[in-house]
Amino acid sequence: MHGLEVPNDIYSYYKNREIMKTKNISTKTLLLYNLSQSEIENPKVILKDFCLHDHLPAQLEQLKYWRNLLLTNKTYRRRNCPSDLFLQYRMTIKLLEAAWLLREKSTPNNFNLDESEKALREGFLNKEQQEIKFYPTVLSMEELWNPGILFSKLFKQYKLTDYRRILQYWMSEALSPFCNDELLMKDEIIIVYENLQKLYEASWLIYERSCRTKEIQN
Repeated sequence: MHGLEVPNDIYSYYKNREIMKTKNISTKTLLLYNLSQSEIENPKVILKDFCLHDHLPAQLEQLKYWRNLLLTNKTYRRRNCPSDLFLQYRMTIKLLEAAWLLREKSTPNNFNLDESEKALREGFLNKEQQEIKFYPTVLSMEELWNPGILFSKLFKQYKLTDYRRILQYWMSEALSPFCNDELLMKDEIIIVYENLQKLYEASWLIYERSCRTKEIQN
């Protein structure tokens, strides 16, 4: 197959890849202050909790609603329950911290494939799309093949501390009856929103593949 191999862990991304052996957990505690020590040691739990909270379309819809509040200078009033937005904020922050721990240090896969290799890979993903409910729609083929590389990409433009600062400001603006246009940059809103879309989808795909692996093993 011209060197094309389906990764052994395509459906078992949650296997311990000795990520934590290469990280000094004690030095990360302050940076990852939204995660408990057990969550730092096992960040896959955060992805699972996020996906079990609600289906992917509902999570993406809530994210889109949050974005629209910021772009239209409107105040959060859905069901008059601001705790919904705060929960979304908390889950997203924790998901970002988990992604930071799970990000891949290795060089992304070589995606300069010949036509036959591309066809085989597309065939695999097309088949998977029929089998997984709420399949991602904004991830590239490379990211679909290996969603872990998306975690690395997320932190090239923004650091983890940048995302935390931005989302804290987003939440305060969405809940405030006043909006400061001078501080809220529309371009940044779009960029961060699109990054979070991909984060949600990659997390969902990794979780679904993990569930399928367990089903096959059982």
